Amino acid sequence: MKILLLGSGGREHAMAWKMAQSPMVEQIIALPGSDGIAAIDKVSCAAGNATDIDTVIAAAKEIAADLVVIGPEAPLAAGVSDALEQAGFAVMGPSQAAAQLESSKIFSKIFMTTAGIPTALFVVCDSYDAAMEALKQWPVEDAGVVVKADGLAAGKGVVVTHDRAEAEKAIHDFMRDPACSVKTDRLLLEYKMTGREVSAFALCDGESFVTLGYACDYKRVFDDDKGPNTGGMGGYAPEGWPSDAAKKFIEENVFSKVLAGMNAAGIPFKGILFAGLMVDGDDVNVIEFNTRFGDPEAQILLPLIEDDIVPLFDAAAKGKLDTAKKLSFRQGTAVHVVMASGGYPETHGTGMTLEQEITLPDMSNDNACLFIAGAKKKDGAWVNSGGRVLGVTALGATREEARAKAYEAIGQIKFKGAHWRTDIAS
Repeated sequence: MKILLLGSGGREHAMAWKMAQSPMVEQIIALPGSDGIAAIDKVSCAAGNATDIDTVIAAAKEIAADLVVIGPEAPLAAGVSDALEQAGFAVMGPSQAAAQLESSKIFSKIFMTTAGIPTALFVVCDSYDAAMEALKQWPVEDAGVVVKADGLAAGKGVVVTHDRAEAEKAIHDFMRDPACSVKTDRLLLEYKMTGREVSAFALCDGESFVTLGYACDYKRVFDDDKGPNTGGMGGYAPEGWPSDAAKKFIEENVFSKVLAGMNAAGIPFKGILFAGLMVDGDDVNVIEFNTRFGDPEAQILLPLIEDDIVPLFDAAAKGKLDTAKKLSFRQGTAVHVVMASGGYPETHGTGMTLEQEITLPDMSNDNACLFIAGAKKKDGAWVNSGGRVLGVTALGATREEARAKAYEAIGQIKFKGAHWRTDIAS
């Protein structure tokens, strides 16, 4: 079997690593991939932009791909999956219309209301003036407010605050500040929910789904949840939580209702459905949806899946999940810690310190897996080339054991300006 994998980050490194273990797989081509991905057996990389439809279709035709797996959100929002299916390829990923569950926060919230999926109360703001006027009426100090940019923002388009000035700044940054990396003409104001956050993942084929697991991630850049939001600084798979009652509720009132609601709207959903949830006891509300694996959640969950993932990806792409073998999972849990470049995730100031040589440890002892995100080979040495440089996933019988292994490995990796949270899974 030949697979074309779109993407280049730590998530795609984990996906390539997992899929390459399958005896079904002869070859995986990652577009554009990375030096880390290219180091995996059976895997090579092809240059190109994963959002460019002509480039992707040409690559799929060149290798006669049996399956195309789409890692990041941008190709989905660009309609790459639709074009591939029209060209006759099996695709593990939703259509452009179905991907609006992630690419438009406003579409997603209105869909949730229509489908009867529990979520926070919200207001849609179609202009800067409308957003500022709505904020004037908002009980920010008492109830808190969540400011969300409508479109894709690489995990940086959300501000949660009880500070009115911070909320005003977020609206200005997202809608008016040309220096801000997040740009939107429309945004949401939501009431802040209380509880504990968790991300739930399901593999869907348009009609049915298979639950892939749960992960808790850390978005703020510094310990104790301080500093700005990032794409994710690490996370872990919780042990014995959410409760069985909450998991049943999620399956019946989130995943099942998404599939039914999207079918009713004429846009069936297939691929990875990622539900960001707020759980308070057995009470569950949806914060947002993503339409692909998370990063770093993929690096947490994929090592915990004991079975071959390729038959399930293939079945999801072809609408045949009901015939696939039930997944089995490894005992214990996983902890993932991200190392970032100096300055990450700054977008307004001097920016990140890049092109610094990285010392990597020998990871052949199976205590941990190292996944490359923003690093490349230069003159024979590894250097950092992006904000989140790499991450280490460790497995353990307990969270404490997995955490100790992850931080032991992180302690052996060095490059100038490196920083990481020290409280992941604590």
